[in-house]
Amino acid sequence: MSLINATPDGFLDGKYAIIDAEFYEFTHGLLSDTRTVAFGRNTFELFQDRWPPILENENSPEWSVRMAKALNDKHKAVYSSTLKTTTWNNSSIIPKADAGQINSYEKQGKEGLLTLGSLSLVAALTEMNLIDDYYFCIQPLIAGKGGVRLFDKVNLDTVHPLQYIDSKQLKSGVHIIHYQSVN
Repeated sequence: MSLINATPDGFLDGKYAIIDAEFYEFTHGLLSDTRTVAFGRNTFELFQDRWPPILENENSPEWSVRMAKALNDKHKAVYSSTLKTTTWNNSSIIPKADAGQINSYEKQGKEGLLTLGSLSLVAALTEMNLIDDYYFCIQPLIAGKGGVRLFDKVNLDTVHPLQYIDSKQLKSGVHIIHYQSVN
């Protein structure tokens, strides 16, 4: 599974994402069905700096503590050839995304992997046809600029058709669209 925040004009930058209690409740539902959360190095380091301290702050909102605990308790795989150490509980560093290793998560029960952001990893997994479910979180704004557009880094040999499953409209205006890969 992959959760991707995007603007209607295709930009993927966390500064454009509306992330509130309702969004985290949706994400928490995906996490509860997932065995491992997968990250690229940049997103992992961002999350590692953000989420563990929330568990130590008694003034953190309940919804953020719930998310921080869920992330802390889940196995986290960071795919990076440059990261050498991690301080986050239940984390492992894997030098390269490999189809056999990724597929082994599926055989362990639950949903295998959930990627949060991590666009280079999503691109690599898409090219290997290893993502079954995409959750596109369309943000209610036109960015007009940004560092990365949706699937800028994907170079597919063939078209990957998707089947619409459902969608959810959040109060913030974020529209989450769920597609499954058609294999």
